[in-house]
This record gives sequence, C-alpha cells and structure tokens, in this order.
Amino acid sequence: MPILALTLSKKLKKAMEGLSETRAAFQGLTDSLSPEQIQDWKRQEKQASRHRGDALKIYEVQQEKGP
Repeated sequence: MPILALTLSKKLKKAMEGLSETRAAFQGLTDSLSPEQIQDWKRQEKQASRHRGDALKIYEVQQEKGP
C-alpha cells in the first residue's frame, strides 16, 4: 500500500505541474481573443457537450500554414 500512495503522490504532482502550464496557455489564448470570439467559443463548447459526435471537432487544433 505505501508504494501505491507514493506513485499516486508523484502522479498528482505531475498533474498539478501540467495544470499550471495549461492554465497559462489558456489565459494567453483567452487574452488574444475578442469578447465576441469568446462568446462564440463558449457557444461551440456547449453545443459539443450536448451533441458529441462531429460537434467535438471544435477541440481539434487548427493552424493556418505559413507562407
């Protein structure tokens, strides 16, 4: 049992570190959007939660190719 507790403790620490990094990236993205874009983003998220399937494509990363 002590080994399990140690393993879970390490996993929790890694998860918390990842959360911190994710939170910073999310805030940077949010800061770069207009209020209208944020509202549209929230609307799409609600729709994806309700409908699943193809509606979940909003979570796929989309990047424009450079010149």
